[in-house]
Amino acid sequence: MISLPREFLAEIDRVAREEHRTRSELLREAVRLYLRTRQAVPRDDPRVRQAVAIQDRLAAEDRTVGWDSTAELRRWRERG
Repeated sequence: MISLPREFLAEIDRVAREEHRTRSELLREAVRLYLRTRQAVPRDDPRVRQAVAIQDRLAAEDRTVGWDSTAELRRWRERG
């Protein structure tokens, strides 16, 4: 059993009537479509997984080793 707000249920019933379907048919189709689209999320794409892995690896690298913020600010001031 699921709980739905009355307004939402009224909208479901309206659409079901317009499409000459039962409420159950409409909800089954909606859930089926949701699950199908959820399975096709881009994170399942091998290219997306590879890109995320690269981003994670870059984020894990310590890019501040050997970097002197004071020296960097002085260089910027001298340029300007």
